[in-house]
Amino acid sequence: MVNERVTPEPIAAHGTETANRPVLAWGMTAMLLGVMLIAYLDKAILGLVAQPAMAELGLSAAEFGAISSAAGLLGPLSVFLYALVADRLPVKATLFTAVVIWSLLQLPVFFAASGALLLVTRFMLGAAEGPATPAAYTTAYSWWPNERRGLPTALLTTGASFGKLIFAPPLALIIAAFGWETGFLAVAILGLAWAVGWLFLGREGPHGQAAAGRAAGPVAEAASRAPIRSILLTGTFAGFVAASTASAMLAIVVLTWLPSYFQVGLGFSAVAAGSLFGVPSIAAMVFLYGFGAWSDRMLKRGTAARRARGLLGGALLALGGVFLAALPLSSGVAVPIALLMLGYGLAISVNAVLNPALVQIVPAGQQRSVLSIGLAVTGVLAAAGPLITGHVLDGARATDTLADGYTTVFVLTGVVALAGGALFALLVNPERDAAKVEAARLARGSKGV
Repeated sequence: MVNERVTPEPIAAHGTETANRPVLAWGMTAMLLGVMLIAYLDKAILGLVAQPAMAELGLSAAEFGAISSAAGLLGPLSVFLYALVADRLPVKATLFTAVVIWSLLQLPVFFAASGALLLVTRFMLGAAEGPATPAAYTTAYSWWPNERRGLPTALLTTGASFGKLIFAPPLALIIAAFGWETGFLAVAILGLAWAVGWLFLGREGPHGQAAAGRAAGPVAEAASRAPIRSILLTGTFAGFVAASTASAMLAIVVLTWLPSYFQVGLGFSAVAAGSLFGVPSIAAMVFLYGFGAWSDRMLKRGTAARRARGLLGGALLALGGVFLAALPLSSGVAVPIALLMLGYGLAISVNAVLNPALVQIVPAGQQRSVLSIGLAVTGVLAAAGPLITGHVLDGARATDTLADGYTTVFVLTGVVALAGGALFALLVNPERDAAKVEAARLARGSKGV
């Protein structure tokens, strides 16, 4: 019989090693930012090559949208499978293997581009990338205690923003100068370079599940695991899925169609559209870092996570949806771009608290698997975004209202963001749900291990 309480993080290490080794903690977080950036570029390359690829390969918007959605179809399945073994696999090997595989998957398109090959490689890419996100976030959290995870989460989430601002403009120039297939080669080289660096430098921190298992011992470690059902049936998990789906759907739609909107809807050239690709991400970075730091400060001062993460995060996501839904009321160029910046920035800022809110209710030994399950469900729901919007655009093209079709696409994502934010604010309560999960864990432990 095992009744004693097992703490989710080693008490002696809580905050101490991070405080004594901040450079190492931030260095590892920065390396994990790199994997998020490469993962973003693997998807963003489709948006950058959308117009020339569709023209050369004879693809409709719906067909190209289906190709973009393909990356999200096997991804959730691979994350579900990863969740079954995530807490037992070494995270260093997981991230290294994933990045090498998805980098190599870029190469076939460079050598023999076709619509079918794009579709197949996107399917395989989604499967390879699936485990990387939960592995990267939980590895970053292993370097930070609960009340200091907002800002590191914001940093990892801005991998997409850094990709747009730093790499999208040169990729657009490479594509314009050497052909759209060359963009895939460039992304492959970046991914392989990161993998080599991670192989030599990457490791888990003092707040990770490996450290918790060593501190507790094998019997107590087993007793520290709560019934998975007790976690998945909480309001916090449901709110996470709702908000994460809304945010992910917006991000996927922006990756797939924003450059095309700048060209067709606002009249920019292909190179200018590629350079402007990162403009909405400027607002996203400001809001992410601001909200991440603000939520951390509130938690350190004793504010409940229900307010610092749930209510405020949901409000920001919903407000971002309102700005996006207001696009039909705008005209010209400056106002639509401003609405996109504010809407996208506010909506994406919820990512600073999404993962921390979920892992807060989960014992340390189950964080990777539970986050994997949540992201898998999110991936299934969000993958429909590009496919649905592709049909919307084809319908608009048929009636010679393609520019209005792009506006409709972003209005739809705004409505989804508004709903997701409302559900997140209403359902997420980490303190309440952590207590429920802990009670379930203790009840399970009292029956013996």
